[in-house]
Amino acid sequence: MTLLCFAAVGLAVLVCAAWLRERSFRERFPPISDAEFLARCRPGVDPVVALRVRRIVAAHFAVEYERVYPSTCFVEDIGAD
Repeated sequence: MTLLCFAAVGLAVLVCAAWLRERSFRERFPPISDAEFLARCRPGVDPVVALRVRRIVAAHFAVEYERVYPSTCFVEDIGAD
């Protein structure tokens, strides 16, 4: 019985941590338009390629397209490790 309680508490902690991480991500990265995304890119970046990469990153990491920024770090911001 105690093993089941420890498992339930562990699961609750994991769910809470994931929820807090998602909430923090949403606060730090409010949705931005394609125009604002391109304005934040470095000078000389091909807009077609930049938006294609944005689309791929959003799809691959299951992140809302509008919340992918040019400065988004895969490990720190999206949690890809």
